[in-house]
Amino acid sequence: MSNLAKAFNTMSQDDDRFANVLMKALEDKNLEGFDYLEFKQSVAKMEEIGMDHDTAIRAAFGTGSTVGLTLEKLVKTAKYYTEVLQDEKSKFMNSMEKHLMSNVEGKAKETGELKKKIANWEAKIEQLQAEVAKAKAKIESSDALINNAKEKATMNQQGFDDALKVITAAIQEDVVDITRVLG
Repeated sequence: MSNLAKAFNTMSQDDDRFANVLMKALEDKNLEGFDYLEFKQSVAKMEEIGMDHDTAIRAAFGTGSTVGLTLEKLVKTAKYYTEVLQDEKSKFMNSMEKHLMSNVEGKAKETGELKKKIANWEAKIEQLQAEVAKAKAKIESSDALINNAKEKATMNQQGFDDALKVITAAIQEDVVDITRVLG
């Protein structure tokens, strides 16, 4: 787990893939210099050694202020990272929509076409009995794939939303604490 993920310490599991994606996005968009992310990591390290939260905030801010950190910059960069997370949500939603288009709608269309073929095959009864059985089996398989894809998409969205909610809430709580302690 990265230092940044440790600083947020809000993940239920070290291998939470959605939290890891969000952490990577924050790391990739990390601004130059000492800003909210470095401040957050500094607070976490101080708390690890037993410092209470408010004292850790003051100490981390004191350290950061020696390299140009101001309260305004701290709050501004925290908001910037919240926007980075929202951009990741947009990317995630676009990706999920493409996934649903290719996996669910394609299978739904295939199922509809097969149902039409079945109606024609049943008119020929004995001659086409084997073809009808094959098509029905394929429909069942397609319906199962559709249901699995929908369930997976719902679970993925819930997992992403849960990770996003926890991380965003942590940032917002930090801004409140920072403003209360330093403001």
